[in-house]
Amino acid sequence: MKKTAIVLALTSVFATNAMAEGVTGGVELDAKFVDGAAEYKADNGSGIKAFIGYEGFGASAKRKANFENEYNLNYTHDFGNIWLKGEYEFVDKKSRQQPANDQNKFGITVGGNVAELFDTSLRLRKDTDLNSNTLAPRGDIYRFDLAAGKQVTERVYLNAKVVGQKQNKKEAITVGDKNKDSIYNLELRATFTAIDNMIPYVEVGNEGKFGTDTRNTYGKVGVVFPF
Repeated sequence: MKKTAIVLALTSVFATNAMAEGVTGGVELDAKFVDGAAEYKADNGSGIKAFIGYEGFGASAKRKANFENEYNLNYTHDFGNIWLKGEYEFVDKKSRQQPANDQNKFGITVGGNVAELFDTSLRLRKDTDLNSNTLAPRGDIYRFDLAAGKQVTERVYLNAKVVGQKQNKKEAITVGDKNKDSIYNLELRATFTAIDNMIPYVEVGNEGKFGTDTRNTYGKVGVVFPF
């Protein structure tokens, strides 16, 4: 009931903002299901996000099921053949049931289209844990996202991504072998683009975990309501 009320409130806000020329916005809902889990869990990144954009500038806020809040500011400049995006994200973890440090995330992405065959992009990001007066060790991660996508039919856009992460603070690896400080994730998403007033998607992926050789397969479903 509370989530429904939030969606309706955000819908009203963004529907009003969309009246201004050049303003875009929307609401996104997603839920993630991890292989091997007996049921849906609240600590896997699922949540609700509201976003807005105007002439290259963008902002978003996401409330996750584990009570984390993510606030993102970004700017994208289109050079014609390529585009460049800079972003800053603050992750507020004060409301989590388990103690965790807040995070600063700084990223830059370059992207474009390759010979009109497919879209591609590369993002580099640094995720730094802040001193939030918790006993949780502070991490410091370098991350890259390499993605490629293509409109395969009039109704479906496919996107594949490889994500690599390097943990620079071994004390932040709390399980297993602290020397296993690098992981990579694989993601494949299908976005359905021919439905009025909503953009649903499904995603499957395989994720690594710092300190071990364990990998998890997951599925995600989501929908974007653009305004």
